[in-house]
Amino acid sequence: MKILDRYLTREVLGPFILGILGFVMVMTVDLLFTFVDLIINRGVPLGVMGQLLLYKLPSIMIMTFPVAMLFGVTMCLGRLSHDNELSALRTSGVPFTRIAYPILIISLLVSLFSFYLNEKVVPFANHESEKLIRQILMKSPLPDIRSDLFFKDAYNRHFYIGSINVKTHELQNIMVYELAGENLPQVVTARTAKLDKLKLKLHEGVIHKFDADGRLAYEAAFKDMQINMNEDPANISEQRTPQEMDSAQLSSQIRAVQKGGMSTNALATDLYMKYSVPLTSFIFALIGLPLAIPGVRSNRTWGMVVTIVMIFTFYVFASVFRSLGRGGILTPPLAAWTPQLIFGILGVILIVREVRHR
Repeated sequence: MKILDRYLTREVLGPFILGILGFVMVMTVDLLFTFVDLIINRGVPLGVMGQLLLYKLPSIMIMTFPVAMLFGVTMCLGRLSHDNELSALRTSGVPFTRIAYPILIISLLVSLFSFYLNEKVVPFANHESEKLIRQILMKSPLPDIRSDLFFKDAYNRHFYIGSINVKTHELQNIMVYELAGENLPQVVTARTAKLDKLKLKLHEGVIHKFDADGRLAYEAAFKDMQINMNEDPANISEQRTPQEMDSAQLSSQIRAVQKGGMSTNALATDLYMKYSVPLTSFIFALIGLPLAIPGVRSNRTWGMVVTIVMIFTFYVFASVFRSLGRGGILTPPLAAWTPQLIFGILGVILIVREVRHR
């Protein structure tokens, strides 16, 4: 690694790490208020709260990486400009792309690490935290509505529940996937269901049976059907939401839901976002580099204002497109990737403009 690369890496990593620590502290404030209430008013042990906070940290860190990356880029260029080092580099013939190169490599490595964390650590941590929360909430009412639940029972049947009202035990959009005789798959879907103790009463559904080649061999509609359960799906410890599964697990569940003829827009959007969200750190660095240059040339406060506006705009875009994808208005890949593509293209345009003006 050349001297310039090492120097710029050190200048970016310092504020980047500081930004992670600062933003994690800010984002855990709301959790801490909740934890204090649980400790004082519900008698939850302090050690359990510490364990829950530890499980929540990976998902919080995923959210802080992009903002911390942008903070690191802005602070790096601001410090170099303040000490006239940026001007010295530019007048010495060092092009803007050469300055940007090590910073973009760092942001790409952060995105790769973010993907690994989001794929291997976050699902496990989210699942463990949800299990812990369910144990804590045994002393208080559970949330009335839970959605997108996956679980497998003792009979090796895979269940997907679109939504369940814990209070009334009414279910919407149910799919049951099981292997029938000779390991041939059978899928049962229903629009609604009612859980009566451990009996799941399905209404307005369809039974699908497939042959060994995966082709539909039999299909029959039914008005009412009953399935015996061995556990209440509202309390099953191994139930998982998309946020508690890695991409392979979620892909497998999507294929099973598709076989049942049910919409997978919401699940597929969440799947593609497992890939698009980690790339945000690289996108923020890409767009932050050219935006920080005018700020350090004129007024650093203006540069910070511009970057904050860009962060807010990006996350509004991401939220809107996620909703459009989950609602089926846009295809899941388009909904998950459009914000990154728009801001990535904008960043490339601004970098090209900066290079040409020099």
